[in-house]
Amino acid sequence: MTQDEFEKLRARLEEQLRADVELLYEAHRVKLRAYETIRRARAELEEGDLSTAAPLPPGPPQLPAPAPKAAAPLTKSGTRSQAGSILYALEEILDRLPEEFDKNDVHRLLGFVPSRPTLARAFETLRDEGILAVSAPGAGRVAMRFRKRVAAPGG
Repeated sequence: MTQDEFEKLRARLEEQLRADVELLYEAHRVKLRAYETIRRARAELEEGDLSTAAPLPPGPPQLPAPAPKAAAPLTKSGTRSQAGSILYALEEILDRLPEEFDKNDVHRLLGFVPSRPTLARAFETLRDEGILAVSAPGAGRVAMRFRKRVAAPGG
């Protein structure tokens, strides 16, 4: 998903949220009107005073517009292809990861959660290149753990 597609999807979700909130608020107003009708009917039966009735709220609350988030570039140069951007981003943060880590450590350092298949391919590539090794296989809800391999001296 490109950044533009992500932003369009996010805008649609924001609009859907606003529409949903308006529907909920209108349902709340209908309930308040029903309550007011019952209260008035009861007051008429009891010949009570309605002057202390609180007016209905004027309309739905205004939601603040979401603050636009600036997309942080995944790479320093910004020229790498999107298909390999996760691999390159993983290579860039590799030195900041602990010697043994899992995908959750990577997510924290990246600042986002890439798709599972994309991240799995990046891990596989780094394993094939001898940069990473599996230290503990994943099982169920336990994530696979990796360890950094020490590069041979001189290369």
